Amino acid sequence: MATVPPYLTHWQSHPEDDAHFRSALAVARFATSSPDLTDQHRLRLLNDAIWYRTEAASKIRLRFRSGGILALGFPAPASWRKLVRHEHVQIRASLIARMLAEPGHVQNILAEATSCLVTVDEHVLLTQHDSSSAGWERYRLAGIDVYDFSHDPPRPRSPLE
Repeated sequence: MATVPPYLTHWQSHPEDDAHFRSALAVARFATSSPDLTDQHRLRLLNDAIWYRTEAASKIRLRFRSGGILALGFPAPASWRKLVRHEHVQIRASLIARMLAEPGHVQNILAEATSCLVTVDEHVLLTQHDSSSAGWERYRLAGIDVYDFSHDPPRPRSPLE
């Protein structure tokens, strides 16, 4: 009997979410405060901190997933892993720029780092809006519906989230 593919499973918070966030925050604080880091290493650490934040519990079983992910259906296509992307709702470069500009607000900025599982085709559509919009607005402009998998069955993402 086929099992439900990870991209369709219900989302629930990971028991170590707080610890993962604190760890990512420690990396980001170090990156923004250490005078000994090169610019290249500072940027790399901030980028890593964002990844630690957004994929701490899973790279696939994310709370937010697109309509394209739902359309992949069940059973899973044989090469489904090649069809999906862990996408950062707030572009990493913009989060990094904000953390560098406002090191005293690193915790709040890192807390805004959110991810959404999308298809490769949806990812391409989203990148077309990287310079013109931010956050969930990119999804709206790209015409991508987003679902909240913390509900069973998943429901459309609330604009307040």
